[in-house]
Amino acid sequence: MKNNFYRIIMTVMAVLFTAMPSFASKLTPEMKTVMSKFGLAMGGVVAFSLILYIGLSLYNKFFVGEQIKDFKLRKDSLRTPADKDEAVMMFIAKNRLR
Repeated sequence: MKNNFYRIIMTVMAVLFTAMPSFASKLTPEMKTVMSKFGLAMGGVVAFSLILYIGLSLYNKFFVGEQIKDFKLRKDSLRTPADKDEAVMMFIAKNRLR
């Protein structure tokens, strides 16, 4: 069973790698159109990801950083709460909810 699986995989890879150069030499106008549209779509994804990263970095630096600058953790901040009520109170205290 294992030997047959490897034979099938190797056969598929051999067919793909021997057929790919023949496709690369025959670029039709339709293929060029599809490749350019795909490239533009991926470029848009990269550009939008960079815009989001920069925007969130600036937001964290200017708006969120000011709020937590003076916040100090107590020594028992990593302590596990004993029951549900203590967990709720610890959540409210850590997030400074009023």
